[in-house]
Amino acid sequence: MHTLRELLGKEHPLDTACRTLRDTCRLERPVAVGAYHIHCSDETEKECADAFQQWFVQELLPDLKPWNRSPFRTANLGARYEWGTAGIAEDHYAIPEAMDGVKAVVIKVSSHVGVLPQGNDQQFGKIQRYGAPSSCCGALTGLLCNSHLPSLLRMREVFQSEGKDRVAMLNDAEQVDPAYRLLFAAVVNARLQSRRAVLDIQNMAPRSPTVFLIVPCVTLDRSQRDTELVVGCYRADCSNGPAKVTYQGLGDDPSKYEALLHHGHLQVGDDQLQQERVARDHREIIDQWRARHGIDPSPAREHSAQIREAARKVDKHGSAVAQEVATALLTTMAVASPIPFALELFVSGAAGIHHVYRAWRLASGGAEANDARPIFDEVLAHIESLSPEEAQQLVQSLAERYAGEA
Repeated sequence: MHTLRELLGKEHPLDTACRTLRDTCRLERPVAVGAYHIHCSDETEKECADAFQQWFVQELLPDLKPWNRSPFRTANLGARYEWGTAGIAEDHYAIPEAMDGVKAVVIKVSSHVGVLPQGNDQQFGKIQRYGAPSSCCGALTGLLCNSHLPSLLRMREVFQSEGKDRVAMLNDAEQVDPAYRLLFAAVVNARLQSRRAVLDIQNMAPRSPTVFLIVPCVTLDRSQRDTELVVGCYRADCSNGPAKVTYQGLGDDPSKYEALLHHGHLQVGDDQLQQERVARDHREIIDQWRARHGIDPSPAREHSAQIREAARKVDKHGSAVAQEVATALLTTMAVASPIPFALELFVSGAAGIHHVYRAWRLASGGAEANDARPIFDEVLAHIESLSPEEAQQLVQSLAERYAGEA
């Protein structure tokens, strides 16, 4: 990882980052290699996709067909990571050879920003597209201009996660120099989309032992050859038990970024760039956050007799009635104390990690009771797919925590 870390925060040719990533992956000595590339739908990203294909995919991936190698790929507005796709990509590359050793899966997240020369300086966020000035990245421009496209509303949720309104920061000239607003938006987008992938990886069980390398980058779309800024690198070791994840690179607060030109090449830094740190467990953080804000399930304790009776029923009749009892209990909780119990379902792992931004809002007091409903709906729908034994365990764990004294 040392050579890759030397690139962090610095502008390089597109092939430099891809070849370094290739060499870094080889140092893991994997029995097989997979790749997943996330990039914007913008046609300017062809150079970035081609470089990854030439210098990484063609050299390391298995043949999909004779003379045909390809990464798993997502191309959408703004290079958004879609929940669940890291698991799908890992499954695709869990080829027979990967079952007897550790495979590597590289996830490259490519945000992008246009760069136009402006005298001795540079203008970020614009390119000459087919002879006319054009926004680039258009999705990030729309996000900062309060567009209500559904995809950008989802992106806004990411930018406002964990109680930080990064859109407001980027639009505040006192926090972010307007000259770098679109550049920093692209950097923080790559950082946050990569975090989504890591959250998924922390909550999945790969089909075969895997080491993931997740690399957020920003393509600098220029009138000549494009270049690239490497934002950071996650390493997630899922080769033996739960994921062990470390990260080094830029943080997620655009108000702390600083940009400069060094011998004509762009550099972006902050106070976290040189620090390697262990990735956080967001379920655990939200559990601590709700405790700090005094959110506990105490309103439901008036229903403790009902919960105890449900537990006794399961103890008496066993798993045969567990699904029915669990459904009744959760339905009661959704009415009795929706926010505390929704948070409990999230931090316990009963609700999917894709509810993380909703859980942050619930824990910080920035949401209404109705915002908890999707968590309950998902868990209630999931109960039907639980085995009787799993449903019985759910009832018993709820009773232990919330039934109070008999």
